[in-house]
Amino acid sequence: MKPDIRKKVEAGKVFGIQVNQNDYNYSKLSLDNGRLLLHCLQNQPPPHVAITLPVSEIIKTLNPKSTITFLDMAWEGLTRGRVYIRVSKNTTQARQFVGLCTGQPGSSFLNTRLNRVWDKGGEEECVYGGNYNSNDNSVYGPYGGVGRVSFKSDSEKSGQFCISTDRYCAFRAAIGQVESGLELVEAAVQLRDITQVTVVDCGVVVPL
Repeated sequence: MKPDIRKKVEAGKVFGIQVNQNDYNYSKLSLDNGRLLLHCLQNQPPPHVAITLPVSEIIKTLNPKSTITFLDMAWEGLTRGRVYIRVSKNTTQARQFVGLCTGQPGSSFLNTRLNRVWDKGGEEECVYGGNYNSNDNSVYGPYGGVGRVSFKSDSEKSGQFCISTDRYCAFRAAIGQVESGLELVEAAVQLRDITQVTVVDCGVVVPL
């Protein structure tokens, strides 16, 4: 990244833009330990001095077979940390998961809540969240390992993900793996009420 562009990103002056008819949505770009992040699209205008780039062009730079996404989680009024998930499948479920991280489809994981712990304390412990439409707590299936991420999508109006916190639990339709931040998910599992955990930001890592 050129030094002048880097300075603008660090100053919060570079945004992605997506226009649907007369609906303008923007997604901030930022840096996190050398990673360039594209945050979820929101209907909030950027500063007047901001540089805007088409989100569709930014998304084209992603590797569909190895896209790093992120979810920021908060509870009790505090943002607790960030979970990085590498999506390693180019399937319908994987693409929809990435889309719900960026907000491109019009819906996103932003402000959704974790909604269930499966087999808490057991060999198949895992966490469900992200079903922005119905929160029906559907179970997807077994098999896999700790940190595996699966995505249940029966329709365009469903989007529930599941993160395994035990090596004996994962999923037939696993789409990726937690790269960092699994300890945050494990901490959330210990809460009395998992539904107090909110995804307060999400997005993807853009290749530099």
